[in-house]
Amino acid sequence: MSTMSPHDVATDLPQQHVERWRRLHDQRRFRVEQLAALDGGELAASDRHASVNKALRMAATTTLREVEAALARMDEGRYGRCVTCSQPLTDARLDALPMTPLCVSCHYNVQNCRIARA
Repeated sequence: MSTMSPHDVATDLPQQHVERWRRLHDQRRFRVEQLAALDGGELAASDRHASVNKALRMAATTTLREVEAALARMDEGRYGRCVTCSQPLTDARLDALPMTPLCVSCHYNVQNCRIARA
């Protein structure tokens, strides 16, 4: 989880990342609340409900991990660069997916490797 305070963010991050930091924190808060609601909910009324709850929990957990990793990259000063090739990520990509760790090229390389292995 991020250790940066709002003051640190305003002074330490490039201006274009400040709003992304806020969005990531909002997303983190939402996912934590979502997981708490899913874990504290009543027992599933049917196998179908249990299956949906399991899928929601998996998606929320995955997204929460991605958000926390992005916040950690901000703390470390590595945010906005591809974790594979170190090239800068475009503003359009970060605006659409502020938690993304990969540039478009590396993302598609990873996806193509997954498809080839299947």
